[in-house]
Amino acid sequence: MSASRNTIILDSNLVISAFLSPHGAASQALCIAVENFEIACSRETFDELVDVLKRDKFDRYATKKERAERLKLYAQNAIFSEVFLIVTDCKDTKDNKFLALAVTTKAKALVSGDKKDLISMNPYNGIPIIGLREFIETYNQYM
Repeated sequence: MSASRNTIILDSNLVISAFLSPHGAASQALCIAVENFEIACSRETFDELVDVLKRDKFDRYATKKERAERLKLYAQNAIFSEVFLIVTDCKDTKDNKFLALAVTTKAKALVSGDKKDLISMNPYNGIPIIGLREFIETYNQYM
């Protein structure tokens, strides 16, 4: 993938929240992202989504079939990028893949609900790391 001036990264917790609560703030942020940006994914970030969404604990929010359908739609709207960069800067090592993807794609922003580990690193290599409410309120400045 070549870098786009309107590329953003959405971390897994935001996407999962949007899938499971279609009327919440995460869903609103996902809709804004789909309508206004190129959402970048890597194989690693997408595989994490697939693995987490298979968990039985989410059955009470959406059936496995519904989750699979939402995941398929998300994949159709995402731009997949190969990431060769190794990042080890985040306290939560599982989040390093999002930082590496953001740098690789020269993303305009990384949107996350993880205040402790990701948002606390804002900005990272010049890339804003913002919460979903901030994204909803200020997304125009990232276009």
